[in-house]
Amino acid sequence: MNFPIIISIKSISLTKQEKKNISKFKPFGVIIFSRNIKNFSQISKLNQSIKLLSRNTLIFIDQEGGIVNRFKNFKEFNFPDNFDLYKIYLKYPSLAKQLVFLKSFITSFYLKKLYFDVNTVPVLDIPTKNTIQMIKKRTFGPNININITLQDIYLENLFYFGLIPLMKHIPGHGVTNKDSHLTMPISNLSNRSLSNHIDIFKHFNTLPLAMTAHIKYLSWDQNYIATFSKIIINEIIRNKIGFKGLIMTDDLVMNANTYDIEESINLSNYSSIDIMLDCSSNWSKYSKIIDTFNVSKNYTRFYKLKMLKKYNHRINLESININQHHHLYNQLVRTHGI
Repeated sequence: MNFPIIISIKSISLTKQEKKNISKFKPFGVIIFSRNIKNFSQISKLNQSIKLLSRNTLIFIDQEGGIVNRFKNFKEFNFPDNFDLYKIYLKYPSLAKQLVFLKSFITSFYLKKLYFDVNTVPVLDIPTKNTIQMIKKRTFGPNININITLQDIYLENLFYFGLIPLMKHIPGHGVTNKDSHLTMPISNLSNRSLSNHIDIFKHFNTLPLAMTAHIKYLSWDQNYIATFSKIIINEIIRNKIGFKGLIMTDDLVMNANTYDIEESINLSNYSSIDIMLDCSSNWSKYSKIIDTFNVSKNYTRFYKLKMLKKYNHRINLESININQHHHLYNQLVRTHGI
């Protein structure tokens, strides 16, 4: 069984230490960033080299498109933010659906071709008038029904290509005008107001993976951000939302997490988190997690039942003419002056 940690790596190829430790500790996942990508051939070989060291380690990427794009210098991944597609939907619903379909189809095709296993979508945060742009641009807008419509289209292609989805940021990052990468957001919203933000997660509660929001929701827990809150993990995410899948932390090196690695591990054990995500590429920290983080019963159950296998299947990519999909997307954009 792979250990419930997601790690990052330093560069475009594995160091000797990274090779040794991935082979020895077999992390649940390795997450890829722009710093790890030089070209298609290189990232394909890198991902395959990780698999050779640990066959069941999953290769993650945060490839939402738009503001969050790990392939910024690659024309194949040149797509608008989700919020732009939402605005198109308000005027031309059919056109927006086609563009979302093509964005997700093309993105999923290349990710599968490059040996990725997990794309960290859908972004299910519901924006308000005060939501920070860093989150707002990544959403399909404030209307839950429109969100569900467009997210279902996006997920359809992930499933088709055998990619595993990861919904975020549970129980909702749209509640704040602060960037959790830079500081700890604190929400004063009432229980009633917060219910609007968790309703969409209820619709997608059968997805296998969820990432927490590093936000303190004072109506639920005045002491801890959601990641480290036993109350929020159990009462809100598990019970109210009804999510039974694996819950992972957002990146522990974000400034919203004010604790050092030892205390972060203790609090993750306390809150019953299933997987720890740390993007520091620091093996001294990873070793501490491996030594002291408790493997949850839920994580063990997922492994025994092989509950991720139904998502992560192979597909005959050679039968797909991806250039036709690019052409159709570009034609729609030109025709409608987008």
